[in-house]
Amino acid sequence: MKSIRRTELANLIIFLAVILGAFIRFAPTSIAGFAINDGGMFAVMVDDLKASGYSLPVFTSYNALNIPYAYPPLGFYFGRISADLTGLASVEILRWLPALFASLSIPAFALLASRLTKTRFHAATATLIFALMPRAMSWFVMGGGLTRSPGQFFMLLTLASVVRLYQENRRRDIFWAGLFGALAVLSHPEAAVHTAVSSLFLWLMLARSRKTFWNSVQVAALVILLTAPWWATVISRHGLAPLLSAAQTGQKLLAIFHLVFFSFTEEIYATPIASLGLIGLGLFIARRDYLLSLWLIIPFFVEGRSAAGPAAIPLAMLAASGFVDVVLPALRNASSAAKTEVSVEQVTPVERGALIYFFMYLLFSAYLFSWQISNATLYAPDREAMQWVRQNTPADARFLVLTGSRSVSCDSVPEWFPALAQRKSIFTVQGTEWTLGKDFGDFVQEAAKVQACVSDGLECVNSSTQTQHYDYVYISKNLRVENCEPLTAPQTFPFLLEALRSHPGLQMVHETEGAVIFRGQ
Repeated sequence: MKSIRRTELANLIIFLAVILGAFIRFAPTSIAGFAINDGGMFAVMVDDLKASGYSLPVFTSYNALNIPYAYPPLGFYFGRISADLTGLASVEILRWLPALFASLSIPAFALLASRLTKTRFHAATATLIFALMPRAMSWFVMGGGLTRSPGQFFMLLTLASVVRLYQENRRRDIFWAGLFGALAVLSHPEAAVHTAVSSLFLWLMLARSRKTFWNSVQVAALVILLTAPWWATVISRHGLAPLLSAAQTGQKLLAIFHLVFFSFTEEIYATPIASLGLIGLGLFIARRDYLLSLWLIIPFFVEGRSAAGPAAIPLAMLAASGFVDVVLPALRNASSAAKTEVSVEQVTPVERGALIYFFMYLLFSAYLFSWQISNATLYAPDREAMQWVRQNTPADARFLVLTGSRSVSCDSVPEWFPALAQRKSIFTVQGTEWTLGKDFGDFVQEAAKVQACVSDGLECVNSSTQTQHYDYVYISKNLRVENCEPLTAPQTFPFLLEALRSHPGLQMVHETEGAVIFRGQ
């Protein structure tokens, strides 16, 4: 068989990573037939832009809470433009646009990796790992990826521009870093934080000098200038309160344990990426090369809740080094190729076999993960029941929505209910991070306690809702409890339904295979 040079194979690997990575990112919503997991509030915010004629609204109409329209708006404008150009509803846009930007993040990562790794083959392997790492795509292809996914894309382009600015001192990279940095800030608040912190870290590690510091100041000034129309408008309307409120909801100190146990890659079955990342981490520490090692750690201390996303960037490069610099040489030395005159630039048959197996396993594992998260969606029976609510209940009706899920981030029913039913859900959490500030955590716990009532019974419902008035009770039969996975209903569920049916203050007004709806007397 004709020998292949590593540089030639690198081009093929990058091509496959981009194509198959895109396939993996579009797979979940294609399978589900609806947006994955979250995004109900964002669908409403996209529609708000239509109602306002593309001018920035003062409040979003979502859930009738007067939530300030303070969220970075770029994703919503992308969604509105896409909806108007294609004629698709905003709900459909949330199926496809996040996957598109998540796919574009793969070549953006390849650009960054090519500037931080020592060879093109290392960069190509890192790109393949990034493209097929579950955590590098999971939250970005969901409905909420309408903002998260552009944030990831523009963060990668910003960091690639910053690295080249520090390495080559090209003046035009000040413009590109400032432009992409501004787009990251306008896309997602957590992307803004991680982009800023990572840029500062790269300056400290790559180019600590007066000249590069001045270049960095110019980049920051350009970002502030380009984003001013947004933040100045928000502050003039609402003050700093919404921005400060949202800033208090991002920390999650327990996330550090995901780093300690290297459990944040979300791989199923075997965990080769995490294992290779640990090997690469040890290798870089032994070489006293701390850039990627420290970069891996920093996100968990900066913004714990979202740390796994940006941590996937250095992890992919560390894992590539573990594979290319440790595993492949070990296989090469153990094979007959070690006894022959074969250039290190040539890929031996045993290395080729290892690459093929590694690639096939990652592809299979990533597709299985995509199929798995496709279950984390709002099922058709719930969507039909919400349509009934929209058509058959008063516009000012207040709903207690029960699903049994104690995980706010994986409970799609309460978030999508205000969007599809266009009625108020009293324990929907989404959006309250912009209004509740330090009380946000207490409200999340209160909402989780209410959802536990699906298992604990009617007395629990009564005691948990004493301070909240509601006109209707909506109970989803598609119960989800943990990790965005549909689980069977608890054994007490039929008793709760029976108690509600016989309650003198409630009347059952609608029941389908997906939901039961009661009206207060």
